[in-house]
Amino acid sequence: MATLLHVDGLQTYFYTHRGTVRAVDGVSISVEEGESVALVGESGCGKSMTALSVMRLVPPPGKTVGGRVLFKGHDLLELTPDEMTEVRGHASPRSFRIR
Repeated sequence: MATLLHVDGLQTYFYTHRGTVRAVDGVSISVEEGESVALVGESGCGKSMTALSVMRLVPPPGKTVGGRVLFKGHDLLELTPDEMTEVRGHASPRSFRIR
C-alpha cells in the first residue's frame, strides 16, 4: 500500500504574554491508503490541535513551527493559502484530495 498521509515531527506552538505553549511537539504518524486511524487520548493532550495543524487551521496566536505534513507526496505546510483552501474544499470525511 502507498502512504496517504505522513506527518513527521509536527510542532505547533502558541506564543502568549505568559510564554510559549507547545501544543503539538514532535508528532509523527503515517497512514496508508485504505487504513483507518483514530487519535485517542486524555482531554487536553493535543488530539484536536494535531488535526488542526495538519489542515493548517490553527487559530492565532498559534503557529506551526516545524515538521512536515505530506499528503500524497505534497507537503501541505509548503502550499499557498489558496492551494490549501483547494485541498480542504475537496476533502471528504474519509480522505483529502489533491488534484
